[in-house]
Amino acid sequence: MKIAFTDEGELARVLARSLKNNEIIIVDNPQRVINEKPDVVIHTLDIPYFENKSYVWNFNTWYAINIARAAHKVNATNIYLSTFMIFNGKKGYYHENSTPDPLNYYGISKLVGETGTASLGNFLIIRCGVLYSLNYKGLLASFFKAALNGKNLKCNKNFYISPISIYSLSNIIAKFVNDEIKGVINVGGPRISIVEMCNLIADLFGVNVIELNGKKYDFSLDTWLLNTFNIKLSLKEDLVNAIEYRVLNNERKGISIT
Repeated sequence: MKIAFTDEGELARVLARSLKNNEIIIVDNPQRVINEKPDVVIHTLDIPYFENKSYVWNFNTWYAINIARAAHKVNATNIYLSTFMIFNGKKGYYHENSTPDPLNYYGISKLVGETGTASLGNFLIIRCGVLYSLNYKGLLASFFKAALNGKNLKCNKNFYISPISIYSLSNIIAKFVNDEIKGVINVGGPRISIVEMCNLIADLFGVNVIELNGKKYDFSLDTWLLNTFNIKLSLKEDLVNAIEYRVLNNERKGISIT
């Protein structure tokens, strides 16, 4: 199977390992998609929430949709990686049919990107919980940085998430690709407060957690549908595996991306 990624970032490199028995290529424009005719296009390129609005919109939305349109022309399956941030964090346990209400511009850009992709048909939309690794620039990045530097972790005890490492996400995506799964699926770990997550991190790195009484948000995802694929995540095991993976593996070693 020929599988195209839209960038060569950390997630793409880890995902390439999970899909190593396939032909992996990089497509950086719609014409390349048409020329290469992949079987699957995985939209790994993501501009994070802290970038300026025009940059976020141009890539998370227009670029993604144009790539998706080209993939549609060659009958490739589009796998778009969306986010928990298409919701507002007021309710929690968001399921696949929950009404989106993005809290910020990044969430809007991803919601429009997934809607545009889904409108073409032949798609898999993966709504990811909070992604992390030791160096992934996401919501948990500051806590990992502090822990690695031996500093205490200051955490809002009223903030709830469904975290998942990029390594577990990559294995799940690989399973969905191999099984030709389509539709919209939430992918994340069990609901947990950021304080509880920080306690897991702190125990592994030998630092302490300082609880802060901040504003309440609940961005947790209902993963009932994910569990029907016999996929269940242990937060502690996922965290330990993510750290071991990063320590034991050179992510570029043995990966061929053309």
